[in-house]
Amino acid sequence: MNYVSFIRRGRLALSIVGLVGIAVIAGLVWRTAAIQRNQADEGKRRTQASRRDGVGSEVMFADNNGNCRPSAESLSHFMFTRSGVKLSGQTNTRLARMEANTLAGVNRRITNDELAEILTQTALERISRSTDQEIDYAAETLRGFDAADLPESFRRGRDKIKLRASIAGSATPEDFKAQVKSLRNADGASKEIFRGAAKVAIGNEVTRRVSSLNDAIPEKFASPNGLTPIQAVLITYSVAGDDQLMDSAANLQKRLRSIQIGFTRITGKTYASPDGHFAYGPNGYVFSTPIDLVFDDQTVNLLLDHIEERGARQ
Repeated sequence: MNYVSFIRRGRLALSIVGLVGIAVIAGLVWRTAAIQRNQADEGKRRTQASRRDGVGSEVMFADNNGNCRPSAESLSHFMFTRSGVKLSGQTNTRLARMEANTLAGVNRRITNDELAEILTQTALERISRSTDQEIDYAAETLRGFDAADLPESFRRGRDKIKLRASIAGSATPEDFKAQVKSLRNADGASKEIFRGAAKVAIGNEVTRRVSSLNDAIPEKFASPNGLTPIQAVLITYSVAGDDQLMDSAANLQKRLRSIQIGFTRITGKTYASPDGHFAYGPNGYVFSTPIDLVFDDQTVNLLLDHIEERGARQ
């Protein structure tokens, strides 16, 4: 064997080793990606199952058989057990009538985009009539959960306003109050600028929530023709309270208890008890929002006015 032949064979061997290495690496990458896909799929399945256990089992979606009043009442009860807000008897009656008219074809369903426009308009109208006291209350509520037995380390986290459960707070309460009061007192042109940006953000939230419900409970929620009034109010609640609609009342209480146990284990200090607290809404144990300002009787009926107006357009 001559030297050149040896070199060539050596290079061939290196090439083979290199190809094998690349194949091994590719295999590892593929396996890792497959594991990640499987984990993502499993996480999605668990989330869907949790939504079926929550909104899927506790909200009675109406059909054409005339069960619209029980449907509206089940929605009101669902919201109350989770956040403390509920619809009044008169509002339930109105919502049931609107649902029946929509299912009967008298009014049409509204699209995701229309609901985003309605929520943006309703938010602007609600802000425009907000008092200083209501804005101060909203700022305090958005600081997060508080209790007498809340450990000091968690209390320090209440220095900033948190607008979404999954996003860290950045603005101080004073900044938030100044911005909302400025918007409340702004002229029409300034509010139109806000409207455009708000509609995009709200539209994304609406689309995500409708999509998640279509996936989790398609037999009850999915429709190519859009949303009924009861479905629209449910989505409004979910967006306003950042409630992902997972877990039945019993399982939600178990989740609150597991949060307490988890934080206690991490910090070594007993975390505040969930007893006597709702998961969402004002001073919510999971996420705190002033949703009661959105679901006061006047604002809910304003929302229904806009839904009814859109649905009447054939």
